[in-house]
Amino acid sequence: MSSAVNIRYAADQQPTFAATLERLQSAGARPRLGVGERLDAMHALAAEILNPASELRKRVPSQGLAYLATFLQRSYLEGLLKREIGDLDSLQAFADVGSRKSIRRVPRGVVCHWLAGNVPLLAMFSWAVSVLLGNKNVMRLSSRQQDVVSPFLEALQSISAIGEQIANETVVASFPSSDAESHAAMSSVADARIAWGGEEAVTAVRSLAAPWECEDIVFGPRVSLAVVDPEFIDNKGIARLATDAVIFDQLACSSPQCVFVKAPRDSDELSTFRETFEAAFEKATMTYPRHSLDFSESYIIELDRARAVLEGGTVFHDSSTRWTVAVMPAPNDTIQCANHFVQLIPFDSLDTVYEFIPLNIQTAVTQLGPDDYDEFTEEAAHRGVCRFPRPGEGNNFENPWDGVGLVSRLTRAVIRTNEHR
Repeated sequence: MSSAVNIRYAADQQPTFAATLERLQSAGARPRLGVGERLDAMHALAAEILNPASELRKRVPSQGLAYLATFLQRSYLEGLLKREIGDLDSLQAFADVGSRKSIRRVPRGVVCHWLAGNVPLLAMFSWAVSVLLGNKNVMRLSSRQQDVVSPFLEALQSISAIGEQIANETVVASFPSSDAESHAAMSSVADARIAWGGEEAVTAVRSLAAPWECEDIVFGPRVSLAVVDPEFIDNKGIARLATDAVIFDQLACSSPQCVFVKAPRDSDELSTFRETFEAAFEKATMTYPRHSLDFSESYIIELDRARAVLEGGTVFHDSSTRWTVAVMPAPNDTIQCANHFVQLIPFDSLDTVYEFIPLNIQTAVTQLGPDDYDEFTEEAAHRGVCRFPRPGEGNNFENPWDGVGLVSRLTRAVIRTNEHR
């Protein structure tokens, strides 16, 4: 096995990465902890994340932590489980589902996660669901990536004995993308593979050999947008929309890049909306500091501003490259729309919006009047949109995500005939 593998975290680390994986795989199949104990541990971890004095907050990036803390709270996770499986008793024992029939949901086994390079914290959401269901986990970090996983596991260890048991069900490792042997070793023990990242990264994971019954869950490259009506969104909603575009430096697939506004281009309604959004955008940019831009990133922003003007847009921005709002006649695909760059597109009819929904759409943050809302969500759902959150909820991790129900995919449903009933 490659010596380039760096095992960051493993309760029972073996001499080689392959041996560590085999040890994890051979551990008892039946979880020692029930879902109730796991819910309590996740809730305690959420409290630790929110604790201002926590060492954890000093060791991981702050952006997205509030979303993760909300996600890990017991009430949220219980709702997530019930949304897919209804009766949580089936996670503990066989539960009746009809005449003489009962069902049991058991963990799938070993779940291997390949983290995204741009927003690695996202994988903590899929890890939390997997752990909650009793699976063992392998988390692969890029060798160029900060370890955002081990600090959470160490925090769990320090919270309680139950937290320590849960943490010990996970192995965290990093190795170069070129290390084919280590990728293959991970894939060979996977009962489920979760790949986060761009097209090249997720395609590489899917090309690895795996057991034939392995479940593949891919969270690949997607884009998001927002559709709002100034008549139905107040200043607080606009501020929340600006936050949706700022969190994760607009690099997450769920961050809106284009905002469609129901108003004529030269109208007072659009001008008022834009001015309010700009003020909120600047405030959010200062509240959630962005990573330091290198020369190439700054150059791309300046280039995109020029592209917007050449395409008939009107560009508004700060005195440097902190934020940009471009009012455009139509979305421009050559503009990258990252690092706090938003295109505002006025529209009169929803038919205009449908025309610009891309095939790889994920989220449409939506605030419209009742009739428009019903029409838009129904039509856009058939055009590929996976989520219609309200402003401020664009980056909330939900189940299903990208149209995938994680709970069903990370468990096996076992049916039983009750002969003695």
